Amino acid sequence: MQTDPGNADERKQVARRLLGITEDMLRAARKADWAAMAQLETERQQLAQQLFATPIPADAVVTVEYCVSKVLELDPELLSLAEAGKSSSAQAAQHVRTGRQAMDEYHRYSR
Repeated sequence: MQTDPGNADERKQVARRLLGITEDMLRAARKADWAAMAQLETERQQLAQQLFATPIPADAVVTVEYCVSKVLELDPELLSLAEAGKSSSAQAAQHVRTGRQAMDEYHRYSR
């Protein structure tokens, strides 16, 4: 979504989309849909860069402040879920490695 960063209405739209994507990311994280979350994070970063590439027009400040404050309220849960998912994935990978080692040992001694 390319918009003129100087236009207040377009800047408001970008801020609202940034909040919407953050809400979508939170829903994806709650479902442990890490692929969707990663894809949305890429889009969110692009929107944040676009939003703050130039000074916010005065007519858009209230909307941008509101949306950014909501994003900041959602981020701690999002980060917590992502960290828990990362930990869970690491544990699953360790179980796979342990199982693989056990199978290797079994094959080595069963010959």
